[in-house]
Amino acid sequence: MENKKNFAWPVTTVCKYDLKAFENFIEEKASFLYGKRIVVFGAGIRGTQYSFFLKRFGYSDIVFTDNNIKKVGGYINEFPIVSLNQIVAEKGKNVILVSLENGGAICCQLEELGFEKDRDFFYIDNHLYDEYEKRFMNREETKTILMGDCGITDLAIKDTNSANLGEMITEKTGKNAVKVLAIHAMGMRAYYTIFKAHCEHVYKPQNAVLMVNLEVFTGKQHLLPRSQHAALIERISNDVQNKDPELLEYAKITKERFSNFKNDYFTSSDNALKDMGQGTNEKIVIKMNYMFRMDTENECIVYLKKFIQYCQVKNIKLLLFIPPANYEYAQTLWGDSFKEKYDKNVKVLLDIAGENNVPIKDFSYRLPAHKFADICTIDETLNQDGRKIVSEELIAEMRKEGMV
Repeated sequence: MENKKNFAWPVTTVCKYDLKAFENFIEEKASFLYGKRIVVFGAGIRGTQYSFFLKRFGYSDIVFTDNNIKKVGGYINEFPIVSLNQIVAEKGKNVILVSLENGGAICCQLEELGFEKDRDFFYIDNHLYDEYEKRFMNREETKTILMGDCGITDLAIKDTNSANLGEMITEKTGKNAVKVLAIHAMGMRAYYTIFKAHCEHVYKPQNAVLMVNLEVFTGKQHLLPRSQHAALIERISNDVQNKDPELLEYAKITKERFSNFKNDYFTSSDNALKDMGQGTNEKIVIKMNYMFRMDTENECIVYLKKFIQYCQVKNIKLLLFIPPANYEYAQTLWGDSFKEKYDKNVKVLLDIAGENNVPIKDFSYRLPAHKFADICTIDETLNQDGRKIVSEELIAEMRKEGMV
């Protein structure tokens, strides 16, 4: 394995719904899976995550396959990546798990190759969109709506407390205080259109709390396929009977963007993990997500301002918050230049809030590395101790603003 490429991503976090769905699947299929080799289709982020799940449940006879032939012959950590042709030749001997987030095309591909769904291969649906849509349409009114991304929904893989940040906040504020509308990788235009549709077709809350994650404001985030959530946007538009023109238009745009863009990241693991030294992949991602030069005219800045303006027109009190950054780890990779560039981007957000008299809570440097999902975590996902601190301090800020 020394001379082979390791295509594993530095996975330290997990979506709570993914973990729950995987646990249910393993429990239901334990006798069927016993003694079989498991093939994970998709040697990427979620595939790496699946390997952690499988190991947690005691499975070790695992291989990967992928449509990217450049990955064949490499590894996801200790597990080899083999060709799809090999898997086809061994049909009936393995159980295939489709790991891709939008795995419909892979399921069709496998069926065309003669594999039978729910016998030869499985796609584990986390029902994430069902849960989000159900919460969106719940007409039991709350004082406040909290919106954000995976920093609100995700857990550390090592956690023993399975309450995510959103759940910690709702548990501590009581019934009918806060509705959480959060999902990974969502951009500011989505927040705006969904929130506006909720106010006009479900109910208007008195308050809104919005996570402003720096990654959202990069020049690429709003264009990435996994950021579109096209099926979810379409479902929400249908739920309000397509009566919201901006939401209807955005549903069309997300479909087009999802179809047009093929790469989920401007850098990919197979490029980033060439023989370029330890920590290179993390270094690239940190630079892309935190140290970029923020364009004040990019789509997400424009829609942050529209979100603020909408709240002002509708007399909805708004609180913005910047989640903690794993600055200690970032500084080990980038030195003082991390803080210099990161602070410039944060200042843009602080200035927008200040110009519009909107309170903003900045958690950027609030937590040390050991409060994140891992000390080398490159996103905002916190472990259970970190979530406890942020939930308590964010609730305190909300109470100060009269939101709960």
